[in-house]
Amino acid sequence: MRTLAIIFLAIFAVQNVQPARILGLFPHTGKSHQMVFDPLLKTLAERGHDVTVVSFFPIKDPPANYTIVSLEGIAALGLETIDLTYFDNPNKILRLLGVDNIFKQITEFQPLADLATEVCSKIVDFAPLADALKKSYDVVIVENFNSDCMLGLAHVYGLKAPFVSLSSSALMQWCPDRMGLTDNPSYVPIVSSEFTSKMTFLQRLENTVMNVYYKIWYRYAIQLKEKAIIEKRFGRRIPDLQEFAKNVSVMLVNTFHSMNGVRPLLPGVVEVGGMHLDHSRKPIPHYIERFLNESEHGVVLFSWGSLIKTASIPKYKEDIIVNALSKLKQRVIWKYEDSDEEGTLTGNILKVKWIPQYELLQHPKVIAFIAHGGLLGMTEAISVGKPMLIVPFYGDQPLNGAAATSIGLGKAISYADMTEKSLLEGLQSVLSAEMRVSARRASKMWQDRIADPLDTAVYWVERVIRWGDQDPLHSAARDLTFMEYNLIDVAAVILLAIVFIILALWIVLNQILRLLSSSISKKEKLH
Repeated sequence: MRTLAIIFLAIFAVQNVQPARILGLFPHTGKSHQMVFDPLLKTLAERGHDVTVVSFFPIKDPPANYTIVSLEGIAALGLETIDLTYFDNPNKILRLLGVDNIFKQITEFQPLADLATEVCSKIVDFAPLADALKKSYDVVIVENFNSDCMLGLAHVYGLKAPFVSLSSSALMQWCPDRMGLTDNPSYVPIVSSEFTSKMTFLQRLENTVMNVYYKIWYRYAIQLKEKAIIEKRFGRRIPDLQEFAKNVSVMLVNTFHSMNGVRPLLPGVVEVGGMHLDHSRKPIPHYIERFLNESEHGVVLFSWGSLIKTASIPKYKEDIIVNALSKLKQRVIWKYEDSDEEGTLTGNILKVKWIPQYELLQHPKVIAFIAHGGLLGMTEAISVGKPMLIVPFYGDQPLNGAAATSIGLGKAISYADMTEKSLLEGLQSVLSAEMRVSARRASKMWQDRIADPLDTAVYWVERVIRWGDQDPLHSAARDLTFMEYNLIDVAAVILLAIVFIILALWIVLNQILRLLSSSISKKEKLH
């Protein structure tokens, strides 16, 4: 039945969508974000659509009908490396006061605002972008992250087309309002937290404060500044960028509830977690393949992604890691930049410069994954049912670590508090038979959906091409004021009515008491 449904949807889509003109706008300088979006854009081109993509990371060997407008060189890719010194020495006073996580989140997010305004100030004068925006399109796909500058520029150049937004992570706190989607902080954790939907009172308090803070922060640190940049460049006023942001027809989000937790959704907010997965198998280097095949008890894969350089790991912390890994009976493949071309073997640990991560996770000899909790790596792990030991650092990694722990996909430990003992205990937990069974179960639930996530994303983009804004998929809450949405006006009327009723009852009762008192006084005078 499921196969027939997918075939029907595919046939329907093919018969009802003519080749369209698609514009993709991606102003963020983070490569991992673009890695999520590229498969969708390339697939749309392969389906016959004329695709133009504005990005800092142009793909190699694009299809013939795929036009690239490269932003390379416009702004530095400043978020491409992470210094672990910051995470190794948390502020003890803030930790003692219990506000270290709040301070950490605020500190981490500010560079996103600086980057957004820097990029915006450059692209307003970028002629190739202006040329692209002057053309007509059937749909515009834009990243939903730390900038609305592209939306403002689309208005300036008179671009008339429905918008589809893409999110490489769970929705940022300023995004749900654009579709009228509820994000009640009593059970919806913010992206930068380490909470699940089940929170204690103090966690709900922190979650609420940060939810409100991020909405205000985005408004004043990014939106209003980008609006001012555009107005200064073109010498005229433009409407509020928030109003442009509300013109999105569909939001595609790189999550799936069985991994990221259940969230309230709308017809126009669609989960497509895993759409970036490349199911073609790339070859594994021969020296790694040999190391895998010779392992007797399996192999643990260790990678903290491309942003965290192993050279920044302090010597004492690296000793902790090596000592713990050396005590395992399993072999370890560690993505380690400062290693020989064909790896550096020390005991049971093979350090390699580069790894084909997804191919290795699919290898039967790989039985566990040590990672930083980035959503792409976590998605790869759950897709093949490999348990994870997560050491989160920044961004949405703490949230992902908490989610992995809650569904039985893995365990999360603190980098700052990591000792040889805690690391070894974490590894033993992840390598246990119970955890491996749990991870496979989580994988099966994650895979169990009506269609492939990439096919789902393609369907919704083409649906917007077919119908545009004729079939609204947002909630009416999108257009309500704060007072209307929270029923403050209704509550005020009810409160006034209650006060009026109480006042009326008091007046009536007071009059009755006066009459009774007067009657009693008259009787006493008669006697």
